[in-house]
Amino acid sequence: MTFVDYVRSFAPEWWRITLLGEPTMLIPVSVVVVIWLWFSCTSRITLMWGGLLILGGVLLITQKLLYYVGGLSLTSIQLYTVSGHSVAASYIYGSLIVMIARTWPRSLKYGAWVAVGGLVLAIGVSRVVVAGHRVSEAATGLALGLILLSCFLWFSWRTAHPRIAAWTLALPCLVTMALTYGHVFEFETIFRQLGRWARPGAAFYR
Repeated sequence: MTFVDYVRSFAPEWWRITLLGEPTMLIPVSVVVVIWLWFSCTSRITLMWGGLLILGGVLLITQKLLYYVGGLSLTSIQLYTVSGHSVAASYIYGSLIVMIARTWPRSLKYGAWVAVGGLVLAIGVSRVVVAGHRVSEAATGLALGLILLSCFLWFSWRTAHPRIAAWTLALPCLVTMALTYGHVFEFETIFRQLGRWARPGAAFYR
C-alpha cells in the first residue's frame, strides 16, 4: 500500500474535514463576520473584508466559467477548476482566528494560528483525497485565499480597533457552523450544466 492509498483509506474522516469548507456553511458564517465587523469596526474595514470575499468569489466563478464554458485550462499542471473550498477556508478561517485571537497572549495566539493553519491545509488535502480536486487546484485555491487574507490584514485589519469583545464573534460563528455543518449543495453542477449547454459532448475533468 502506497502512502497515498493509506491516506485515502481514511476517506470517511476526510469527508468530515471537507465538510468544514462547504460554501453552504461558510457563506452564512461570512454573513456573521460582516455583521460583527459593521458594529465592531469601521465601515471601511467591513467593506474591505466583504469586498475581498466577493472578489475571491468573482475570480473563482470566472475561472470556472472559462473552463466549463470556454474550455480553457492549464492541462500541463492539471489545473482545470480551482477549489472553492480551499479559497473560502483559507480566507474565512484565517480572518476569524486573527480577529478572535487579537488580544490573546502571544504564545496562545501563535498556537491558535498554527492550529487553524493546519485545519485549512487539511481542508485543502481533503479535497484531493475525496477526489473533489487535483493537487494543483487545491493548492491554487489555498494560495488565492491567503493572498486575499494578506491584503485584508495589511491594508485594513492592522489599523482596526474593535469595539466589541471577540467572543461576540466566536459564539455566533460556532452556532452557525453547528447548524449548517453537513448541509451540501454541489455548486459545481451548475457550472457543469452550463458547460454541457455551451459545449455539447465536451469531457470535463472534474
